[in-house]
Amino acid sequence: MYRHNNHIDINSNTILLTLLFTCFFGGLKAQESVKLYGRVTDFEGNPIDSVSVRLKNRQFENLYETLTDIDGKFSLQVKRDTYYCLYAIKLSDYKKRKLEYWAWNVPIFSDLEINPQYNNMEIYGMNAFEPQVSPHETYRIFFRPMSLKKGNADKIEKGDTINMAPETITPDELDVKINGADAKIVGINKTTEYARGGYFYCYDVQVLKPDHTLETIKESERVTGHDKISIILKSKETGEIGKGEMFVKRIDNH
Repeated sequence: MYRHNNHIDINSNTILLTLLFTCFFGGLKAQESVKLYGRVTDFEGNPIDSVSVRLKNRQFENLYETLTDIDGKFSLQVKRDTYYCLYAIKLSDYKKRKLEYWAWNVPIFSDLEINPQYNNMEIYGMNAFEPQVSPHETYRIFFRPMSLKKGNADKIEKGDTINMAPETITPDELDVKINGADAKIVGINKTTEYARGGYFYCYDVQVLKPDHTLETIKESERVTGHDKISIILKSKETGEIGKGEMFVKRIDNH
């Protein structure tokens, strides 16, 4: 009888240890996963359903993907990491009514809200850096605007510079925000970018960093140690509008 009870005690301890290990490692796995969520809309705030929202790596492979619901909302459980880009597209609208939305260098180490907006002007290949000039008060922002109208209208010959960008961009056509605060534009330069065997027109915009006390970004959209840069381009030439975003790791500690 004594040996029988001892056998029961051993089995009970084994079950208890198994449960503890399962809970412990299950908890660790849960901590590695965080939520990326948001709402996809047009520039009038109307939700866009059936949009494919994807996180990609540097090789442009899809790591995570989901579709927006009827209210434009999406949610993904993802591994804590910095992702090369977030991409949103509605395939049934692509090159007909709309192009794409891109956010670059997306660090997701806690739950993060991103709300893509897009229409018929695409802001592609966005990058930003802080010029190595004291007092480090500006960002240089590089991007390639691509117009749906110009892309459909222009016949592109091999060797030509691909002309999908507006001929000019003026400061009143650009809305640049850093962490939700307006950033003053101090320079706009048109240039070209070599990619995939050809050249594309693109723009280099320099902005003053706004005072951090003016930031209006929601806490759910903020990433510690990073500036979130948003550009909205409203082209007078084509009548189109587009948005691009990226996260830049801050050098200072403001």
